[in-house]
Amino acid sequence: MISVPNHLRPLNGNRYGLLLFLVCLLMVACDATKRTNTGTRTTNTSRSNANTNTGKGKSAKVDTIRWKENAIESDVVVMTDQDMPKANSYNITIFVPFDSENYSQGDLMRRGTQEHRFANYYAGIKMALDDLERDGVSLNVTVKDSEAGDFTKKLNNEEKADVIIGPYDRTQLKQTAEFCKRNNIVNISPWQSSSKITSGNAYHVQLRPNQTAYYDAIVRDAISKFPMEQIYLIGRNTSKDKGRNNYFQKTAATLKQKPEGSKPLQAYTVDPDSLINDALTFDETFLPETRNALIFPQWSSEDESFIYDCLRKLAIEKGMANITVYGMPIMIDSEKITFDYFQNLDIRVARAKWVDKNKPSVKDFRRRFFQIYNALPADDALDGYDMMTFIGSNLWKNGTKFQYVLDQDRKDYLQTSFEIQKVIDKDSRSLDNFKNINYFENRNLDIIGFQRDRLVKM
Repeated sequence: MISVPNHLRPLNGNRYGLLLFLVCLLMVACDATKRTNTGTRTTNTSRSNANTNTGKGKSAKVDTIRWKENAIESDVVVMTDQDMPKANSYNITIFVPFDSENYSQGDLMRRGTQEHRFANYYAGIKMALDDLERDGVSLNVTVKDSEAGDFTKKLNNEEKADVIIGPYDRTQLKQTAEFCKRNNIVNISPWQSSSKITSGNAYHVQLRPNQTAYYDAIVRDAISKFPMEQIYLIGRNTSKDKGRNNYFQKTAATLKQKPEGSKPLQAYTVDPDSLINDALTFDETFLPETRNALIFPQWSSEDESFIYDCLRKLAIEKGMANITVYGMPIMIDSEKITFDYFQNLDIRVARAKWVDKNKPSVKDFRRRFFQIYNALPADDALDGYDMMTFIGSNLWKNGTKFQYVLDQDRKDYLQTSFEIQKVIDKDSRSLDNFKNINYFENRNLDIIGFQRDRLVKM
């Protein structure tokens, strides 16, 4: 077992690349453990069942959002007080997909690769642990490579953990969620969100908002600023786009208290052929004297070309029409969609995380990161820092059932806030909302738009 020091000493030459290389070497050698210590408190380490369904008292760019296409509806209930067992120290295991047995040093140093992003994420975690230690938080943190060796064997050795963070792989995450459910261990999913991961599991917390949370945020913002007859859902004549549009219609009807089954928003079906020939795509649909909102619910890389082609034609055909475009994070992530489109079409995007580099706390983090690693951090470093600070501080403050009171933490972290709500099992006959929890989910989202030559929270 390697004991990782609180700070990795700066290295000469290309210190950042070599540091990341050493990070992965730690994963190759064995699991890495970091201990933050000090702090005393009354100890009560017993675990009780919070859920009647539980058992015992490469190349590729890493997706920041992983969804299932099927939309879900969830009831959310404000949490109340629970018996909160506390201890003098807590054990946290983090599964990170370093894939150290197959890593490439070139990929490790190239921005955007899986290796580079998770190395940054790990660096952010280490900085958060250093700060938590200075605040008197006592944690024993073990980092394991979920992609190297026998994952099941590693997982089965974690019965004494208080919290397991990860893994990234969906199959491994399902396995971990059930393991934690049986053993009353809190499982944090930083990267995946889906209603299909687990059920009846009060120990599973998803930090990424799911697909419907993005849709809800867009609808709420649009109907607060535009008459519903001037809001258009843009799609193709496909089952996926029809399903997405139906969810938007249902959500808008509910928010505006319209009769069930009504469709208060306008639907506009795009002819894909018109995007590649001289035919008009949007004709004279949007008149200069009206303000119109266009919602693009498409979110995957498979939709990127369609979205871009629509925006390109829209920018040409809109003339003097006053248009605001709403979309999913792919509009920011896409290299095709430049800031010219954001300005010309007043594009607004629902986003779970956003780094404002002018924010004082972000400036301080970037300065400290550079002092340690001699390089500027990727956004993943801030993501890792926020996650570890959020989980570590709440575990220390509230004990091993901290998931029940995460809704009380609405602080503004470096790049996000968290709005943790519990998803209730609608089919349960129990009226006790602490015994029919499917899982916890984060619903916090911001609308990002273009102002004064930069993207900002609207």
